[in-house]
Amino acid sequence: MTHQSARTDGPTFSVVIPCRNDAELLDRCLASFAAQLRPADEIIVVDNASTDHTRKVALRHGARVVDEPREGITWATKAGFDAAVSDVFVRVDADVHVEPAYLQKLQDVWQAADSSPGRRVVGVTGSARFDLDGPAGDFASSAYLGAYRASVGSALGHHPLYGTNCSIRADWWARVREDVDFSDTLVHDDMHLSFAVGEDETIWFQPDLVVGMDDRALRGIRQITVRFYRGFYTMVRNWQDHPPHRRLARRGRLGKTLKEAM
Repeated sequence: MTHQSARTDGPTFSVVIPCRNDAELLDRCLASFAAQLRPADEIIVVDNASTDHTRKVALRHGARVVDEPREGITWATKAGFDAAVSDVFVRVDADVHVEPAYLQKLQDVWQAADSSPGRRVVGVTGSARFDLDGPAGDFASSAYLGAYRASVGSALGHHPLYGTNCSIRADWWARVREDVDFSDTLVHDDMHLSFAVGEDETIWFQPDLVVGMDDRALRGIRQITVRFYRGFYTMVRNWQDHPPHRRLARRGRLGKTLKEAM
């Protein structure tokens, strides 16, 4: 789905949706993007070796389909970013749905980020709410995402990207793509990419930029255990190149110089 537009009041957006055998939820996701007050400039669905009707659903909604036969969310994310052509790449999962004002709000956030003092904002990340009714949904969402932001953010020295609801600058991706090894499909792609943020760069967290998402991440101890294991693995792997004490010192988060932190 590509929209030719004369807009000059903000960046262009490529929505990138990795998908493997998630056709039903993808249908809902794409329908919500079709209802945007501010349409996406293009929508890319990365078909990650699906055996269901993912491609058919994507094409029915007018999305551009990119094939990535190597299984794994890391490969799929990379393929989508490499194919995108807009100023900003908006990364969401196939199991999300967004309100009609989502991209309009994201445009406003990026405009604010562009004029903010301090480190250059290379990514914007939002939040999400599980599709659970009542207080249970609020509690589960806050606990799950709060733990992610607190644990990973403490090692990064800034907010981490949250792959279900995040966006990055195209020029930043072009600069870091060769330095980020996405061949390890055990890592969380969003967390892994967050470690590429330089000491003079940062991620902007917008708490009211919220998407709805399926609650399958909470279905069963095994599901939760696997996700937390992959998160721990991703951090440990990145600590080999980005030891926390050095990274935090470079960002002025330890109250010490780099030499003192070493």
